[in-house]
Amino acid sequence: MTMQRLRAAALRRSAVVVLIALVAPAGSPAPCAARQQGSAPAAAIAAQEGIVSTRHSIVLNGRPLAYTAHAGLLPIRVNDTGAVHAHMFFVAYTVETGSNAARRPLTFLWNGGPGSNATLVHVDGFGPKRLDPRPPPGAHRIALLDNATTWLDETDLVFVDPVGTGYSRAADTTYHAEFFNTLGDIASVAEFVRVWLTRFDAWDAPLFLAGESYGTWRAAGIAESFARRGIDVAGVILISGGIPVGDVVSDAMRAALFIPARSAAAFHHGKLTADPGGDLASTLRTVEQWARTVYAPALERRDSLSPAERRELASALARYTGLDPSDIDSDTLVVRRQWFAERLLGGDSVLGRFDTRRATAGGASGTRAGARTRTIIDYFRNQLGFRTDLAYQGLETGFTPPIGRRVTASVGARWNYNQNPPASEAEAAARRSGLRPLVWEGPPNGSEPWLLRAMTIDSGLRAFVVTGMYDSLNSCAFNAHLASALERSIAARVTTACHVGGHMMYEDEETRVRLKDDIVAFIRTARR
Repeated sequence: MTMQRLRAAALRRSAVVVLIALVAPAGSPAPCAARQQGSAPAAAIAAQEGIVSTRHSIVLNGRPLAYTAHAGLLPIRVNDTGAVHAHMFFVAYTVETGSNAARRPLTFLWNGGPGSNATLVHVDGFGPKRLDPRPPPGAHRIALLDNATTWLDETDLVFVDPVGTGYSRAADTTYHAEFFNTLGDIASVAEFVRVWLTRFDAWDAPLFLAGESYGTWRAAGIAESFARRGIDVAGVILISGGIPVGDVVSDAMRAALFIPARSAAAFHHGKLTADPGGDLASTLRTVEQWARTVYAPALERRDSLSPAERRELASALARYTGLDPSDIDSDTLVVRRQWFAERLLGGDSVLGRFDTRRATAGGASGTRAGARTRTIIDYFRNQLGFRTDLAYQGLETGFTPPIGRRVTASVGARWNYNQNPPASEAEAAARRSGLRPLVWEGPPNGSEPWLLRAMTIDSGLRAFVVTGMYDSLNSCAFNAHLASALERSIAARVTTACHVGGHMMYEDEETRVRLKDDIVAFIRTARR
């Protein structure tokens, strides 16, 4: 959108917009919003379309790239009444093109959690500025560097904080139940995308939805919602969250194909004492072949295995995971994620949940976390011009009234996973058997087949699925197998990739370059 169009839109709204103190520029008077709008809590948060736009430039591939940043809040209104039930914060980056140029692709991005703000994909991953990954020890602030692997040269970007994260707030605590659940979250972020496209007159842009981790559910769910409404989505980008297509393959195969991910971690730490291949790639091919053709079929008939078959399988599991044979349960024949993380290195060392190359001992230090927070808040306020006294949830902690002796639980702790009905007795029995907990130790009941339904309705929709080799929560081998098991016309539109890295694979410099190449190729193929 041009700056002239933004200014014109701002002038049209000026008669009805009242900016309250929380988002007013420094030194601005604060109108009495409560007196003008009643006593609704919405009047106490930065709600009245306080969108600010600033001009910037970075050097990318030796050339300057000029862009406009837009930061602010958009209202989420109830359709029947128009009442505002929440405001969602975003930071968008757009590059202007000539009047005769084709409309640039537009990508909405968010993280997962649920309850996570967008800063990881924003200032660690794909925005035009990136936090220095190696700041000096004890630094009070962390430098923001030009991001050589930003997606901005290929697509405009909108980073979104769902309700309850960042600066996004429900208009009243009584509305939390509307947003802190799987289906309400999908619906509210879908509404945000619709409002943003309307506000910025961007309906003709090729549209992409990108989510990380739990955010893949949100992206797939919105894709289905839009497909049912006839809103074109060119592509869905799913990072470190699997493929939300439902139960396409068996739990036994799902469990078996997580073993190569354990093998990658064991190989990295030098724990594969009987290396079957010599290098990592050949090792993983050997393990995946065994998992697919021997281990998964054995799990399917686990109750009828002979003692000799159990011993042979337990021995192979020990060999391919680096665990001691005594650590393999010959009854379940399942290597659970947390058990593997705690046992592989022995002693007090535990493999990192998000990156099994690391033996975690508490994560980021308080000093690093404080410097990160100060840098990001300063960036929002002083470079992007969005000024508010609200705490940026996920980085800062604002005032929370105690409830008795308890403090209000986090968004994630209050989340209602209402995407599927409660488990049947058969499903509960499958979990007790040890198969399902191995591969899905987070959201209960698994995902709805949102992506499958979206791609069935919209025959032009494409998906790109990428996984980190050392992510304990995901499996490259399983995602590739799952994609290949889809109906042929849908499988042809799903691209999978596996890169060296963990859950946040973009922390690896070489992987960021390869991932950028993947994204460019995908967008150019999928846009229509």
